[in-house]
Amino acid sequence: MLKNYLTITLRSLRKHRGYTFLNLFGLAIGMACCVAIALYVRGELSYDQSYDGAENIYRVVLDFRMQELEMQTAYSARPLGPTLATDFPEVEHATRLWYDPSGQMTVRSGDQAFPEDRFFFADSTFFEVFGMPLLQGDPQTALRAPFTVVLTESTVRRYFGETNPIGQTLAVREPSDRDVFEYTVTGVMANLPTHTHLDFDLLASYTTQRQSRSESWLGFGVYTYVRVRPGTDPAALEAKLPVLFATYGGPQISESFGTTLEAFEEAGNGYRYFVQPITDIHLRSTLEDEPTPTGDVRVVYLFAAIAVLVLLLACVNFINLATARAARRAQEVGVRKTLGSRRSQLVAQFLTESMLMSLGALALAVGIVQIVGPLLSTATGAALRFAPGDITGYAPLLLGLGVLVGIGAGAYPAFYLSAFRPMAVLKSHRAKGRRSWLRDGLVVFQFGIAMALIVCTVVVYGQTQFMLEKQLGFEAEQVVVLEGAEVMGPQGEAFRTALRALPGVVSVTNAAQVPGRHVDGAVMRIAGAPDDTGLPIEYTYASFDFVETLGLEVVAGRSLSRSVPSDSLAVLLNEMAVQQFGLTDPIGAQIEWPGESVYTVVGVVRDFHVASLHREIGPMALLGPDPRNTNRPNLLAIARVDQADLPGTLAAVEATWSRFAPQHPFLYTFLDDTFAQLYEAERRTGRLITLFAGLAVLLACFGLFGLTAHMAAQRTKEIGVRKVLGATVSGIVLLLSRDFIKLVIVAIALAVPVSILVLRPWLDGFAYQIALGPTPFLLAGILLLVIALVTVSTQALRAATADPIKALHHE
Repeated sequence: MLKNYLTITLRSLRKHRGYTFLNLFGLAIGMACCVAIALYVRGELSYDQSYDGAENIYRVVLDFRMQELEMQTAYSARPLGPTLATDFPEVEHATRLWYDPSGQMTVRSGDQAFPEDRFFFADSTFFEVFGMPLLQGDPQTALRAPFTVVLTESTVRRYFGETNPIGQTLAVREPSDRDVFEYTVTGVMANLPTHTHLDFDLLASYTTQRQSRSESWLGFGVYTYVRVRPGTDPAALEAKLPVLFATYGGPQISESFGTTLEAFEEAGNGYRYFVQPITDIHLRSTLEDEPTPTGDVRVVYLFAAIAVLVLLLACVNFINLATARAARRAQEVGVRKTLGSRRSQLVAQFLTESMLMSLGALALAVGIVQIVGPLLSTATGAALRFAPGDITGYAPLLLGLGVLVGIGAGAYPAFYLSAFRPMAVLKSHRAKGRRSWLRDGLVVFQFGIAMALIVCTVVVYGQTQFMLEKQLGFEAEQVVVLEGAEVMGPQGEAFRTALRALPGVVSVTNAAQVPGRHVDGAVMRIAGAPDDTGLPIEYTYASFDFVETLGLEVVAGRSLSRSVPSDSLAVLLNEMAVQQFGLTDPIGAQIEWPGESVYTVVGVVRDFHVASLHREIGPMALLGPDPRNTNRPNLLAIARVDQADLPGTLAAVEATWSRFAPQHPFLYTFLDDTFAQLYEAERRTGRLITLFAGLAVLLACFGLFGLTAHMAAQRTKEIGVRKVLGATVSGIVLLLSRDFIKLVIVAIALAVPVSILVLRPWLDGFAYQIALGPTPFLLAGILLLVIALVTVSTQALRAATADPIKALHHE
């Protein structure tokens, strides 16, 4: 019996090649889209799952509040980790992780030097917390001594080739230090998993940094991770953290702010620690200062929904085309029932057809994913293909998908076709081509999904372009940032003078940080004000010509000047800082940084962005080149260059660098590129949505094309009669098209509120956003109408221009 079903199925598919192509290719596209998104979703959901006992690993993070500032940061106080390990019995191990966000390490082995921005420091308990074995070395002692380092496998090959690295040394220079220190390699670990929020190649001992870093409970600058005993309630652990801070941080609050912890918190301030499961960090963390960019679980759910919807669109095509062909298959059903076929046999026959079509489409879909996946992965930054050997492991799931689609798409047509009554069918020669409310509903569903995806594409693109093109408050174009300029040491000013003399260099300055990167923060107050009036403020050390080189606008006072010696202890505030300090006449005001210096305000600059548009502009201070911090302002050299001969100018800058620092690599970035990288996640989301919106439109058009073709075939005789009676081509095209266009218009109307519900929460994640006005909906609606009209008109025009004599001979 099965052989008979297969024989009849293959004969039917060969006989109707156009129908077979539309269904096979439509199902294959839908399945390929579903499989590709499933791979992406699986990757996103698997972040940090590969660590041994990942369910018992947590990160302790901070909710910090001071006056009008509220900040949730992934950082914590440096003493927190060791204190948790000693004071909390439910904590098995704790470790701290730290890296210098101000720039890249320079690591040298023999004659080769590499810039390393994936150089972290950790306590010796790191491997116990994360359950990570070492390929070489002892995980319990590898990071115990200062100036020891563990390398990943790929880093070992880069520095030492096939030589045993244990006991070898690396010369390391930190970005804020001109001195070079030798680190001894004490361990080799496997490369980090692909899906982890951690990202390092070299892991050095935390004790190396301990002597030069503050151990205050009021500061924060390290990541703290704990491994708790199995069965520990994280809520109970979190409930004990306020008491811990009161014990150790309370006395420091009294000493620094002259008030009790209770009064400090009653004023709206506070340090509140809470815990995060490590497996939630990548998709559910919205904290600042993450070691790597995080994802968004809402985006993952969105793409999972898109995968299901696109697959449904493909199934809807199958159902629509199968039911549209009911008239052509009615005689077959009538004859077979008359000859004794039972309805169950007909259902089995039609399900065999859909199952064979589905499994063939599945094989084609896997091929599409493997062939096109690498290109899409490169374009979108997401893993959209099977890794080597994965297909075998996924075989049961893929087969299940093929069977599910075959049954799901084929069930309704099978029962619908097998329900025809033989006498009625054979008497009328064909089933009546009556209008199907289900078919109309499915067309509306298809185009509604396509409309919603097009709107999402337009809005995501618009928001991304808005962020890239928004005035930042400074001129980021043609600004070159030279990394590691502190290696110039005493020759720093001579180096900058040499750069200024180059043709094509407009201006040169130096600074500790630039907008678009990590910017340091501190608590400052008006000199002489009470201790508890401090304002959390971001700051950077800036030198002379900083304002001019970046194109900042001075709205009051002046910028820093070489001709004024006291400007080494001057400060420029932005407008937000002036407002939050409550200064009505800021010029000449004294701003105190407790424990550091007192700065005199010499100017006010217009507010400018130092971070992405997800964040509002906060108070900012540009500190003069304090002579006691001779190296910090020299971390970066910044040059504004002329666009006329950019390659020649960069070559001249590199030659000048090599003349002053021949042993150090020449590394540079463009400031506008740095800001563009802040929105890579949004651009990736936009590219993915554009891709799947295009596929949704393509699938909807496949279905519409097929339906129009079958409708035209059903009405061939009617069209011939109308043409003989004088109907015009345009009139016939309108006759065949108008019902479908009405359905598309209904789909557009229904998709508008759905799109708003999806997009409004996404846009609310940006402090600065485009208005969700009518433009995206009009553009998407017009585009969809044009595509639908072209699709329908192609078949309608073909039917309308056919020879009416042949049409009247039809049947």
